[in-house]
Amino acid sequence: MKYYISQTIVEMVDGRLIGREVVLTRADSRVKDSDGTRYKNVKLFMHKMRAIGIENLHINKYEKKRYNRLIREQNKRHKVKQLTMADLAKMTEQADKELSDNHVGGE
Repeated sequence: MKYYISQTIVEMVDGRLIGREVVLTRADSRVKDSDGTRYKNVKLFMHKMRAIGIENLHINKYEKKRYNRLIREQNKRHKVKQLTMADLAKMTEQADKELSDNHVGGE
């Protein structure tokens, strides 16, 4: 049986609680070290992660459907958004405003 470690993140966004689960270790067939996904080894690794300060960790049994769903959601969140000219204009306007405010307040 294979296992993997995930982390639960709960945030307050616009007055609402938002929760998500993030996969931290790989547990599928692409793992080169098949012993690395056994419960004993995953548990030891989880204790190491907790020791360095990572909280809300869980050990999950590898179920292909659930694991792949979590990975797909994670990939959507990490997708790179292209920068547009409107974004650049907004950023330069904001930078100019901050620089002028700092210059006036600095004198």
